[in-house]
Amino acid sequence: MKKILTIILVLVSATVFFSCEKNDNGIDNKNYGPIKVTKVFQHNAKAVKELDPEVGARLGTMIRLEGENFLGIKKITCNGSVAYINPNLLTSKSVIFRIPSRNTENAETPTGDDCEEEFRDKIIISSTGNKDYAYSFHIMGSAPSISGISHCLPNEGSWVTVKGASLKGVNKVVFYNDLDEAVAETENIRGESAKGTGFQFQTPAFPADYEGGYIIAETDNGKAASPNYFYRIKNIFLSKFYSEEADGYGQRYNPNSTHDTYYAWGSGITGDLPDSATYPDIFANDTDPFPVAGDGPKNPVSFRAMPVPGTKIPVLALGDDGVHSADGGACIARTCFNSDACSGRALGFAQNMASGVELFNSATGTDKLCFQFEYYIPSKWDSGRLAVTFVDYGSNWMANFHPWTTDPDHFKNGMTEWETATIPLTDFPNFVGQTYGFILKNTIAGVNGEYACQGMLAFYNDECDGKPAREMTDFVVYWNNFRVVPMTTIDLEEDE
Repeated sequence: MKKILTIILVLVSATVFFSCEKNDNGIDNKNYGPIKVTKVFQHNAKAVKELDPEVGARLGTMIRLEGENFLGIKKITCNGSVAYINPNLLTSKSVIFRIPSRNTENAETPTGDDCEEEFRDKIIISSTGNKDYAYSFHIMGSAPSISGISHCLPNEGSWVTVKGASLKGVNKVVFYNDLDEAVAETENIRGESAKGTGFQFQTPAFPADYEGGYIIAETDNGKAASPNYFYRIKNIFLSKFYSEEADGYGQRYNPNSTHDTYYAWGSGITGDLPDSATYPDIFANDTDPFPVAGDGPKNPVSFRAMPVPGTKIPVLALGDDGVHSADGGACIARTCFNSDACSGRALGFAQNMASGVELFNSATGTDKLCFQFEYYIPSKWDSGRLAVTFVDYGSNWMANFHPWTTDPDHFKNGMTEWETATIPLTDFPNFVGQTYGFILKNTIAGVNGEYACQGMLAFYNDECDGKPAREMTDFVVYWNNFRVVPMTTIDLEEDE
């Protein structure tokens, strides 16, 4: 009996002894020499590489510290957030852990100016028998990204808004062409949002031969690239709307002309560049709405408006197919790219498939292309949509554009400057999974080989958005520069 009790006492004593020798992470609590970090390595699925502490790494990165006396580690924090330590990844000369993306309160680990200076860009190691060891190491936020550019055809000196995520500490924007060559840059940055969702840059002077490409924003969190749809002037297929002869079906265009002389027709659209003599009401009290207010992008050289400013927009119902009937005049106005589609003539954009180097051809998938145009709506916009079609007015050939639904505050008092609408071609239901050649074929042949109606329509009184229709007298949209452009994501090849 005494022998059994002795064994039990020995086991209990050993358990107590070893439990006292472990901390919450399961790390030994013996006394060790002072901690010292000599190198830092990044670990990911691609490779292991040494890191420059001044360049650092972003939240969530797996890193390895090399140095001395690591077995005494009790806790590691990065910018104040506690990192998890796996005892199996700890030796006397190295420790592997992931920079924590969140703190103990499940809030994102602060970076940059959001982090208190005491903890900012520091890996702090607590170990048994030693003072805390602070290692200076730049810690970046989540990878930055660009989701949109407010205006893709800005003039020199214009301020352009970039939207995205983790765009903090933006210090420079660099402009690249299709050969991935940097052609211009600007350090004139302002308006950075506290949440890193956007900023503004001032457009520099571009080289005379610049035909577009993409931008890269350099931030404290790394680099972010836009898709390659920026500044695609060469891809414009409709811009000046000059009318040619007229007949019983409307005004025709000269099929041998350049894209600058393609005409546009519609119910209630204006001619080029409204002026005070033609529309005195909208220029009342010597208030010239063109160019619009602000220091952002101004109006294009020429543009159209629909409907004619001051036109009363009646309440109209949807048809049985869920769209308004074009023949019934149910939309505010419509404009066509080409009145002669029925006779088999192609759109002007059929020839605009290259800019600098080849960007796309008839085999290019619609998932790599988008449709762009500039627009300006000075009145409140909280209902309805703009609709674009290349083939027919049917809903499956249309793409709807209504950004007020996701950013209502931006449109509640009217826009103050021109912006670019960017609509992926996959937003047209019948274009999903197709190619650019499919669009050209149907644009020329039309529906069932009978006709094609290419154009843009504006709907204000529209039950589609869940709001009741109402008569309007002050809604107008100005627009120009129709183009089809590439929309390829730029791979910066940064390690995760």
